[in-house]
Amino acid sequence: MKNQNRPEVITIEDQHFGSHVEHWSLLTDQPTQDVPKWLSLALDEPVMPMGLCSEECDMDGSSWFIQGPGKSPVQLSQVIAVENNRPKSVKTAFPCFESPYKTVASIDRIITCHTNTQAVLQLNLGSNTVVYAFDSLYSVNHDHYEKNQQYTVHLNAWAYELETVAEHEQLVVDDPASIKHHRALNDILAANNGIAPENLQEQIDAWEPTSEDDKAPVTVDFSKMVAYLYGETLGQEDEAWFQGNIVGKTSMQFMNEQYTLYDVALIHEHDQEAVLIRIATRDPAYADFEIGQFIRGNIWIQAYIYAKKS
Repeated sequence: MKNQNRPEVITIEDQHFGSHVEHWSLLTDQPTQDVPKWLSLALDEPVMPMGLCSEECDMDGSSWFIQGPGKSPVQLSQVIAVENNRPKSVKTAFPCFESPYKTVASIDRIITCHTNTQAVLQLNLGSNTVVYAFDSLYSVNHDHYEKNQQYTVHLNAWAYELETVAEHEQLVVDDPASIKHHRALNDILAANNGIAPENLQEQIDAWEPTSEDDKAPVTVDFSKMVAYLYGETLGQEDEAWFQGNIVGKTSMQFMNEQYTLYDVALIHEHDQEAVLIRIATRDPAYADFEIGQFIRGNIWIQAYIYAKKS
């Protein structure tokens, strides 16, 4: 029976999604040679995650979702077309790994493609906070997503580029409209014990400077800022920019290569628990960042959803 309570779905052309060739290039300098071998090895120790499905009959019979090698920290995922219960062809393949960090989110929108093999989820974390992520379990979960339902979501990412944020990195704001907005916002929040009033924008519009100091340029120190910007292209919102502080650092090995894992605050709103994401990189140039440092860069965000919020 077709799910009548699905979140909003937008369907785009397959080629408008981010390129998995670029994603595989984060794991090997020779993707066209290595990836077919790896996928073959994965099939020797296969795992078939069920996601939100409680029984095999709940799964989409037109495809198989296979991961492997079984106990590898990096899982090589394949969506395989099935005809008469026999594998026909590989629809898509991508690398993934799991993060131990969980956050609660509902799914506002699903951006998928005509072949229905992959999707980017618009995840609503509450308090007007949205994260976009590639759905690592879409092929088994897509018939079971419900709007206004909260799920337990694991977020992880592969790093394209990373860099440290310099101490006391500053920005001088001298645009009059921006100065007014900054000063007004600070005054209004201070007058309301740090809580934004319902008519915040009206109060900002009505605010007027009371001294020459209120009109002076504003110096903003953003070296300790936590920020996240999702991609602007439809279907590629999971390709993101972030800045955050490192709260944990570990490593893993895959195909005889060392990967550094950084646990980073992706979002940290006032008076709310930080949203943590685990970021992987095999680039030795990005291996020496330390816990406590702020880093920034470009990442490909993935999400695993195994359960509704209990």
